[in-house]
Amino acid sequence: MIGIVGGGLAAAKLVESYREAGGGDEIVVWSQDPHGPYHRPPLSKRLLRGEAGPEDPLIRVEGADVRRGERVESLDAVEADVIVIATGARPRALGDALQLRTIDDSLELRRRAETARTATVVGGGFIGCEVTASLTQLGLQVTQIVRDPMVFATIACPPLSESLHETYRSHGVDLRLEASDIPDADMVVAGIGVEPNVELARDAGLEVRSGVVVDEFFRTGREGVYAIGDVAEFFDPLYGRHRRIEHWSNAAYHGTTLGRFLAGETSARYDIVSSFFSEEFGKSFRVHGDAAGHDDTSLDGDFGGDRAVYRFLRTGSTIAAVATGLDEEEEAELKEEIRAGVSGAAGRA
Repeated sequence: MIGIVGGGLAAAKLVESYREAGGGDEIVVWSQDPHGPYHRPPLSKRLLRGEAGPEDPLIRVEGADVRRGERVESLDAVEADVIVIATGARPRALGDALQLRTIDDSLELRRRAETARTATVVGGGFIGCEVTASLTQLGLQVTQIVRDPMVFATIACPPLSESLHETYRSHGVDLRLEASDIPDADMVVAGIGVEPNVELARDAGLEVRSGVVVDEFFRTGREGVYAIGDVAEFFDPLYGRHRRIEHWSNAAYHGTTLGRFLAGETSARYDIVSSFFSEEFGKSFRVHGDAAGHDDTSLDGDFGGDRAVYRFLRTGSTIAAVATGLDEEEEAELKEEIRAGVSGAAGRA
């Protein structure tokens, strides 16, 4: 039996790909969330804005016993031949501020927004920016508090951030950069990052750093125990180091790849140029690869326009990029450019 502790997207994708690859073992999924697996990107966008219902993000899982609303207290309690830790992450708290992680959180924010006139959103990353945009579109006067000198500071793409500053302010957002004071408002929302749910793994004696440490096959140091999704600090063979990525696309890929591996495709491993996205006020951008260690950058296009590519370079080769306005073929070409660039830069190092 395969026991999956955690009922998010990564778990759902594991079940799907395992069955598609011919895997026949029994699978049990323990989902602490009573809704079971669902897609999280709509929570800060269409669901929050009332453009989707609470049933729309739900994922139908076939081929597994999904035990909704059940919490696993210890890995020792999981009687399975294979255990997969897919426990995800939880939002960092900020006093009594509202948070956004679950369907119920999103519905509560929408309910509060129906009677609110003003909102303060703390945070300049994915959740902070997306919630700010959605609440603004709902007609609230939003003040956004960002401790860094720009939104999406961790992406380190000033042309994108500067363009977003203009966009937000043009929509009436009171954007306060390098700020810490939180003004009163009818509702206050915190989007200041998450903490991976590593407690089960740590209590079981597994190696934990920023997440549960696994190799490119998602194997922990204990035979038969794996970790995927937001909680996993996985080895990326392309960049030659461990990484942890908190995003929908990463969780989906982890689950899909481990499902194939557990079904007998022993060559299935983490082997892509990572990619994740965000969307604000109807416009999206994507981040490809890992910019750590870059020594130069270049900009093609304008993030205030329809198309832009900001490349992170090392010894003249592209190792990562932020882009908007590309079609699927152009994105695929950019990823291949990054893959070749990382290999070339490593060879010259």
